[in-house]
Amino acid sequence: MTQKFVQVTGEKFTVDGESIVFRGFGLGSWMNLEHFMIGLPGTDTMIKEAFSAVYGQERSEQFFDRFLMEFVSEEDFLFLKGLGVNSLRIPFNYKYFIDDRYPTCYKEDGFKYLDHIVSLCEKHGIYAILDLHSVPGGQNPDWHCDTASGLPLFWKYGALRESVIGLWGYIAEHYRDNPWIAAYDIVNEPSMVTDAEVFNEFYHKVIAAIRKVDNQHIIFIEGNHFTTDFSMLDPVDDPQVAYTFHFYPFVDEPAVLTPEMDPAERKQIFAAAFNKLVSIRDKYKRPVWCGELGLILESDGIELQVNIIEDMLDLCEANDVGWALWTYKDAACMGIVYPQEDTPWRQLTDSIRKVWNQQQEQAKGEELVDYMANTYFRPIDEELRYPLQFRMRTMMQVICVEQNLKPFLYDLPWKDALRLPESFHFDRCKHWSQLANSIRRYTASPLS
Repeated sequence: MTQKFVQVTGEKFTVDGESIVFRGFGLGSWMNLEHFMIGLPGTDTMIKEAFSAVYGQERSEQFFDRFLMEFVSEEDFLFLKGLGVNSLRIPFNYKYFIDDRYPTCYKEDGFKYLDHIVSLCEKHGIYAILDLHSVPGGQNPDWHCDTASGLPLFWKYGALRESVIGLWGYIAEHYRDNPWIAAYDIVNEPSMVTDAEVFNEFYHKVIAAIRKVDNQHIIFIEGNHFTTDFSMLDPVDDPQVAYTFHFYPFVDEPAVLTPEMDPAERKQIFAAAFNKLVSIRDKYKRPVWCGELGLILESDGIELQVNIIEDMLDLCEANDVGWALWTYKDAACMGIVYPQEDTPWRQLTDSIRKVWNQQQEQAKGEELVDYMANTYFRPIDEELRYPLQFRMRTMMQVICVEQNLKPFLYDLPWKDALRLPESFHFDRCKHWSQLANSIRRYTASPLS
């Protein structure tokens, strides 16, 4: 029997007329390295440049090819199937497809790695959702879009947007006949978008480029302010467009992560935040999907942390909203699966974490901005302070790479470095059984 494409039907996702609720994970820090999850200072590009500086370009390419091909495998997908999940959000960096020197000549490099995962998804009956996590110039000011400036320059320069519009047409042509690709997630977490006309025009042009070659796949649109604000976005006529938001309510209310918080009060705070986000379903009359939720997992607080994740998942389930936990695997940060303590990757990153604390990066950035303003100028308000701390952090990351990454790599012989990716082999990893048991309860729903 031929597999059917996932489709938008009213305010639901369907396959061959039957409703489907996406329940799964994101494959974070794979084709787009994120420092706090992978345990290495710097942006994706900075980390790779550090490897090239220490080991040479050819060896660096060999290393990251091995990392990408060995990060997840058949065993990981058997575990995912055992959890009962039906979808996997796959983030990737634009640099696998676009050379900044020749932005309209698209490369095939990225298909080697995407096809590797998509084929595993197809084999195990798990839908893939392709997520462009980094674009030229940066769609937001933060490190996870691989920005070198701390500025969302993607929204300033039309030439950058045109290269991505063409890229999505190129990707859609490659995957247009694959029904195990559930959707294209156009750009991860836009933020600091100030021009509504630019924002809407970009999405309209991307949709048009995709539809020239592919009328089958769903297209996900994300909102401003790290996809929590949809006020700028006009409705779209395309019948296979849907909307996705991200749910990290503790960003604005960090007290909810503390054991002192009353559980009932936490639920109320979460519900208020979630209801604002899910209201876009009524606004656009289209289905919605929570493309990210999760938090840092630590052994000392795992019971509370799983309870907090359950509070978030309960809201998704009660509102018939699919979800993707962030993330599946990393170096013992947010991933349900992580390398054991005695693996080479953990030994390296645990040593690095003694001199570099990624969780304090934002606070340090803010302190440095305040110091600069108070020492050489006058105190500044939050409206100016907030964007400046992102720019300060890009400078901090350059220093951290030089002082807190390269020295560790110089001390690591190449033959040992090349074995680092083995740490992510499933048989060398642990997983949070408490979270796994919880996920199985959610995926046991008849709608899964």
